[in-house]
Amino acid sequence: MVRTIRPAGIVAGIAVCILLMVSGCQKERTTGPAAKIEPPADSTVVVQPPAGVPDGDSPQPATTEKPTPQAADPVAEPDAAEPPVNLVLGFSHGRAATYRVTTEAHKSVEWIGSESAKPTGYVDGRSGNFVEIMFEQRVREVRDNGNAVLEIRIEALKYRGTIQSRTVLDFDSDKPDDSESPLAVLVGKSYRLEMSPRGKVVDLLDMESVREAVEAGSQVYSVAVKLFSDEVVRDRHEIPPLSALSDERVRPGQSWSDQKSFAFGEMGLKSFERVYTLTQVEQDDGRAAVVQMKAIPSAAMAEELHKRQVSGPLSGLFDSIDKYEGRLVFDLDGERIREYMEDMQTEWIIADPAMMQDTTAQPRGLKMGAGRLHRLELVK
Repeated sequence: MVRTIRPAGIVAGIAVCILLMVSGCQKERTTGPAAKIEPPADSTVVVQPPAGVPDGDSPQPATTEKPTPQAADPVAEPDAAEPPVNLVLGFSHGRAATYRVTTEAHKSVEWIGSESAKPTGYVDGRSGNFVEIMFEQRVREVRDNGNAVLEIRIEALKYRGTIQSRTVLDFDSDKPDDSESPLAVLVGKSYRLEMSPRGKVVDLLDMESVREAVEAGSQVYSVAVKLFSDEVVRDRHEIPPLSALSDERVRPGQSWSDQKSFAFGEMGLKSFERVYTLTQVEQDDGRAAVVQMKAIPSAAMAEELHKRQVSGPLSGLFDSIDKYEGRLVFDLDGERIREYMEDMQTEWIIADPAMMQDTTAQPRGLKMGAGRLHRLELVK
């Protein structure tokens, strides 16, 4: 359920004006230069190790209220009758696989209320980006500690950027018409990274070739820079359910966890405990372990995040609801990832304080949303 927090002493006009500034949906922004392109709208992310994770609480980052405890779903006990499995990537020199990775990030704002009450110049809209990369992953070296040096070769690339529901860049390397785009030079380029058997990116190697492929100063240069920044490359290849696992072997029903936080600018910070559960071992088309992830609001980082939260004009004006879940399918026979997916969606409802003084007034305010999708799929 969405709850509305009622601030005192704030007039409606000021509140709505502030909300419009933060939402980025003023009318004048829709008439900006046609060449303006936003880089991938990835949020700031902090991942914490799984050790010592307490039970989850729900943080209220925009208020001074103490976080309200929330219970997690019941977790099944490990099934001692089921044989344990080892969720470890298998590396051998020269081994290759082709993957498709899809990421999507967006933010949106929508007016709630009558058209006549809508502020002058306000426009609904959705901004963000969609990225799809097909790449070949080949093991070039297996080190004494078990880590592998992987060569990543880009085979295909799609990118779509939107600002206020208006497409500002749409590139598809499979389309002949896009062969002259500055982004087309990225296809065929390679970089290397070191990965642990637990799916952790230990180091990034030889990134210069792909980072310098797009000419500086070109229209899409900022997009290319962001696509191959350290943070984005690590997120593209890492497998958190494996990295968070400390046990050598796990049984169906066994759970483990780590923590992740997102920063949403003026809308505050959110911290989650990602709880992974090995739900089953499938036998069709070879053995595959299925791990489900359900995230709950976490108290482990709430206090620290609250300390870092900067008090601003939006503090106390909103509350939010979240949905964050994922799934891993691990090929036990091939010791590789078949599929890994995470989907986080959050929504804020921000009410005009003035209407709260008049119980007969029609509700009005803003509904703001943000989402992050990550999917890694084995192609061959």
